[in-house]
Amino acid sequence: MVLPKRKISTLEELFEIFPEAKDIFIDGTERPIQRPKDNEKQKENYSGKKKKPRGKELNDEEKAQNKVISGLRVLVEHAIGGIKRFKITTDKFRNKKDKFNDEVILISCELWNYHLKCC
Repeated sequence: MVLPKRKISTLEELFEIFPEAKDIFIDGTERPIQRPKDNEKQKENYSGKKKKPRGKELNDEEKAQNKVISGLRVLVEHAIGGIKRFKITTDKFRNKKDKFNDEVILISCELWNYHLKCC
C-alpha cells in the first residue's frame, strides 16, 4: 500500500493520480505538533490567524446544492470523528520520525474501517 503524494500542485495532476475521481470534497484537520525551537521552522508550521469567514446570503439554487453536499459530508464527518477517537491523531504529536505522521493516520483509518466492518 502506498500513500498518495503529499503535495499536488494542479487539478490536472490530481486527476492524473486519481483518474476514477469524479467529485472531490476536501476536509482538513489541523493536528497540533510540538512547537519547533528554530524560528524559521516555527514560521513554516504557522497556519495563520483563525478568523471566522464572513457569510453571504444564498439563493434557492445554492441552498439546494448545499443540502445535497451536506448529506454527503455528514458521512465524511462521521468517519473523521471515528478516526479522531484514536487520541494519537488529535493530541500534540511529538514524534519526529520521518513519515511516521502518515503511518499514524493510515493505521487509525484502518482501525476505524475494521471497527465499521465488525460492528
